[in-house]
Amino acid sequence: MAFNSFSFILLLLCSLGLYFSTRRLLLRQLLLVAVSLGFYAAWDYRFVALLAYVICVAFVGGQAVNRSRTKKKLFLGLAIGLQLAQLVFFKYTNFLFDLVADVAGWVGANHAHRHLDILLPAGISFYTFHGISYVVDVYRKKIERAENLIVVALYIAFFPQLVAGPIVRADVFIPQSKRVLDIDSRDFIVGLKFITLGLIYKCVFADRLAPLVDTVFDAPAHYENGVLARAALGFYAQIYFDFAGYSTMAIGISRLFGFKLPRNFNYPYRALDITDFWKRWHISLSSWLRDYLYIPLGGNRAGKLKQYRNLMLTMLLGGLWHGASINFVVWGALHGAALCVHKLWSERWPSTRGTRPVQIARSVLGWFLTQAFVLVAWIPFRASSFAATQQFAMALLGTRTVENAKQLHIPLLLLLLPIVADQVLVQNPNLPAFPWPKRPWLLVTVLALCFALALPFVVLKTKAFIYFQF
Repeated sequence: MAFNSFSFILLLLCSLGLYFSTRRLLLRQLLLVAVSLGFYAAWDYRFVALLAYVICVAFVGGQAVNRSRTKKKLFLGLAIGLQLAQLVFFKYTNFLFDLVADVAGWVGANHAHRHLDILLPAGISFYTFHGISYVVDVYRKKIERAENLIVVALYIAFFPQLVAGPIVRADVFIPQSKRVLDIDSRDFIVGLKFITLGLIYKCVFADRLAPLVDTVFDAPAHYENGVLARAALGFYAQIYFDFAGYSTMAIGISRLFGFKLPRNFNYPYRALDITDFWKRWHISLSSWLRDYLYIPLGGNRAGKLKQYRNLMLTMLLGGLWHGASINFVVWGALHGAALCVHKLWSERWPSTRGTRPVQIARSVLGWFLTQAFVLVAWIPFRASSFAATQQFAMALLGTRTVENAKQLHIPLLLLLLPIVADQVLVQNPNLPAFPWPKRPWLLVTVLALCFALALPFVVLKTKAFIYFQF
């Protein structure tokens, strides 16, 4: 049940009506948990039990960690291990089988290649991370243990962010879930604004790019180099509008229920360096990896070489979090290496060094190199195999020739205009602020007009959000 489907709109309207028909906190919590489980069951009812398993492990783990005096680490490890076990089984079993088979082939050993028919549950990585972060935060005493299972269930299964985030911290969400939330005209208008913007991002921009991008990435060996280069640029735009669109809608939908979720994107294609990019892209994941992986590994506390090791491990595991494929390992390794290189560069040549023109030139060059790197790194993220990634790499390097290559017209205007408009014009601090606090009716009118103008460009065939597969 995608956000851009009519069935979801109906579910949302009914849920809002029932939610605000009562002011009893327990009834509101139970309603949202029931709606969230129903929303997840619409994907595949069989995996509701898996979601319930993660919720119960997190709740029991939090209780055990809080009550124990001498075995806190043991219970913490058990809770994390039990949640990671189901994630590893569903997401990485076949990857591990393939890896063992490849290693056996390299050393010349006979090994029967096994492959299990395992269906990947939607959003398993996201709600597993929610479950882990809850137990860890209870252990760190960042938040008190929840008094009842309903509170933990609502935190982990809250339907706007269930299958693709943002990854909300327990100390941000749970305090809000423990009080009766009201919304005023500002919340309502902000929610509508985010939902409208997210729909335009998804249905007008991302879904219009998707057929062109998918056609080339599904069979890159058949197209000439220029087509592959434009398809790579197309995915650079598509994944931003697709995922930022989902996150923006999730935040807007949550706001209609009174919940304020943190932003997940801050115009990452404005980033001047790769570190800045990861402060702007999928902020909830990058901060989660920092706080729950990079810092526990030692962070930057144990010398430069170990700091670079920790960066590489964090990004490699972040790549594997996205999917069980050598391509995601490559993507994580590329970003890990880039972060290490940038950290070394910025320590030796600080951005404040040099005259003003030199700093401006450095910023322009930094932006170009950063975005060119991000665009190239998206190729293994999207490509269906490592061989397909190699096709794109050779095409960009100009070392690839294809006989009877197919032509496919991909307009540059379609690829560049939405990105430029979004990154340059939207919320530009140099432009006058819109006076919606004083004239809320005016913003509602503008939102309705934007939505109406976007309707002729909407791709009617519903396409799943890219991050639902993670």
